[in-house]
Amino acid sequence: MNSAVPLEMLSSLSPIELERLLITIESAQQVYRRYQYFLWSQGALQSFLPHEILAVGYGRYGTPEFRCEIISRSDLDSNESGKRAVEKLVRELADAWHGGGRAPLQFTADDEAGALGQSLAALGLAPAMVHGVREFLGDTSGFFAFLRMPEAPTRRHAYHAEILLPHLYLALHRTLTAERASNDRRRRYVVNLSRREIEVVACIRDGKTNQQIAAELELSPLTIKNHVQNILRKLEVSNRAQAVAKAVKARLIPHLSGN
Repeated sequence: MNSAVPLEMLSSLSPIELERLLITIESAQQVYRRYQYFLWSQGALQSFLPHEILAVGYGRYGTPEFRCEIISRSDLDSNESGKRAVEKLVRELADAWHGGGRAPLQFTADDEAGALGQSLAALGLAPAMVHGVREFLGDTSGFFAFLRMPEAPTRRHAYHAEILLPHLYLALHRTLTAERASNDRRRRYVVNLSRREIEVVACIRDGKTNQQIAAELELSPLTIKNHVQNILRKLEVSNRAQAVAKAVKARLIPHLSGN
């Protein structure tokens, strides 16, 4: 295990590399969803930090609040026990990075520098490099483990990690923020729609008119009309089809094909 070079080291990038770096940074600004993060990290980022598996961590280091997720196109996709082993190891790597000066850490396939290097080798994850965001700890932390690199990481890889770390971090937290906002909206729908309104949305999903819904629920057509207006307002949509789509997405009602 080796500490990476300090930030003041200069890396001489060729014109082609500079163009690729700009493309990598620009494309990072378009990442707002998990699948976009996967495509970016397995695409443009590979020119500077080649890896097979990217594990990301966020939350308070050293506590159960620290979350780890794997972005992978490997055999780990369908291997739950393997995923758990990697997640446990990433937490240990984060602790080592945090306690060791918070500089990039590099591991080669034949690393003999302690238990972490041996664990990476045993799981077939070496060569590897890890780094995190020094300036943001607590709930806003960001930690990244580049696993199964095609070659032993060099001082140049460490420098690339320093350059690209802010973009890895911001893309990750944009993704997490978008997911939290989506979950918050879903919870708001669940809280705001009454049981009767959910029944009305389910009838709309089935293609029933207000008259048919009124007959089925033994209510007046005017009452159904009021329910529909309230549903549109609460779900922040302008028509019945959009209301059904949002209700299905929020899992208030099942999709028609699930009946």
